[in-house]
Amino acid sequence: MKHLSPRLIAALMAAPLTIAAPTQAQSQSNDILSILARQSETPARAEPITIDYSYTMNLDMTSFEGDKISEVQAVLRVDPTQPGGSRAQVISANDPENESFVEFLKEIEDPEKTMAEQADGFWCGVMDGDAEFNPDDFQVISETETEAIIKPKPGTLTKFLMQSDSEDEEMGKQERKMAKKLLKRIDGQMTLSKPQAELRNFQVKMTEPMSMMLVAKLKVMDVEQDCALAPNGFYHMSTMNMNVEGKALGKKFGQKMDIRITELTPLP
Repeated sequence: MKHLSPRLIAALMAAPLTIAAPTQAQSQSNDILSILARQSETPARAEPITIDYSYTMNLDMTSFEGDKISEVQAVLRVDPTQPGGSRAQVISANDPENESFVEFLKEIEDPEKTMAEQADGFWCGVMDGDAEFNPDDFQVISETETEAIIKPKPGTLTKFLMQSDSEDEEMGKQERKMAKKLLKRIDGQMTLSKPQAELRNFQVKMTEPMSMMLVAKLKVMDVEQDCALAPNGFYHMSTMNMNVEGKALGKKFGQKMDIRITELTPLP
């Protein structure tokens, strides 16, 4: 994605995953806001800081800039325990020299990315036991006996994301400025299972265009992620779909990316 730093996407994706954490079922009220309120007062089961699995990643990416369109479909086998430069084995790729694909691989192979940082993007996150939870910050869109969809009210999601952004020490001054500008223009919702309030899906979208510089404007950003249960009992990212569109120097640009993670295999 030529016009948007991957770390801005990371800032956008990280914080919604800190809303809820699994705990033991309780006999009190089973509505989702009551469950979340109880869990905010209960020490959470800490999410793993390692990824003890290799996995298959299916990638489908389409990028365009003006009339130039590039597409790549690839299958990778990833071992996150390997050092940077040897984590991803390319099983197949229709265009291995594709610029967007090369940049994507660089993110995976970054030797500066620690195991804890990899795990942070792989697992679907937990809520700290001492985190404050205010039910007035959320709207319940729908709720059944088995799941609920909740939506942060205006300003709430930005608050969570701004906190995540402030903890990202790798962001430069300009990236941080752009991230804060972006975070004020987003809306989202989460699907949580019951009675443990495990995160199953979240969706985030930009609500209005954003000028990125004098000659560039970001017009569309939609991100959706699903989570699936891993053998260790924690939920991990299973799919991620992202669509970004904008205009720079009079030319439209954009990228659509679909990721699917399957075949988790325990590592020795």
